[in-house]
Amino acid sequence: MRNIFILLICFTTASSQNIIRQTDISFSANLEGKNHSVFVNYVMEGLALSTPFIEFGYAGLHQLESDIIHPLTVSIVGVQLPIAIGKYIFKRERPNRKYKPRLWNFRWTPSFPSGHAATTAAWATTFALNAPHTQPIMIGYVLISGYSQIYVGNHYVSDILAGWVLGWATARIFHYSSESNQYKRLATPIFRISIPLK
Repeated sequence: MRNIFILLICFTTASSQNIIRQTDISFSANLEGKNHSVFVNYVMEGLALSTPFIEFGYAGLHQLESDIIHPLTVSIVGVQLPIAIGKYIFKRERPNRKYKPRLWNFRWTPSFPSGHAATTAAWATTFALNAPHTQPIMIGYVLISGYSQIYVGNHYVSDILAGWVLGWATARIFHYSSESNQYKRLATPIFRISIPLK
C-alpha cells in the first residue's frame, strides 16, 4: 500500500509538472509578438535590448561619483552569479520563437531564469529601497521590461517570474546586509590623470 501511495505521488507530481510546463509554453506563445505593428515591434525590441545598458550605465555613472561601492552596483553585479548558476543547472532551451525580430536579437545562453528580468528586478528593487517614492515607477519598469522579453520570444513567462524573484531577493539581501553592517563597503580606488599643459 505504501509503495502504491509513493507511486501515485510521483505520478501526480510528474503529470502536474507537465501540465504546468504546457500551460507556461502556451501562455508565453500567446503573449509573444505577432509582427502586426511595426511601431510596437521596434519599441518592444528596443526596450528588450536597452534595459541592461540603462541599468549598468546608471549604476556605473553613480559608481564613478562615489568612493565606496554603490548599492546599485552591488545588486546588479551580485545577481549575475546566481543567474549563471541557475542557467547552467537547469539548461532550459529557449522558446521556439515564431516572432521575427526586426533588430539584432541573440539568444546564446539557456533560458531559465531570465538574466534580463533578474538584473532589472535587482536594479529596480535597490532603487526603490533607497528612494521609496520611486516604487510605482520601478514596478512599471520591471513589468514592461519583463514583458518585452516574452514579446520578442526570448523567454517563457516562468523564466521572467523566476528572474524577478531572484533579482528582488538578491537586492533585498544586499540592502539589509549593508544596513546592518554585516559587510563593509569596499573603498574603490580613485583614478586620476594629470595632463601637463606644457
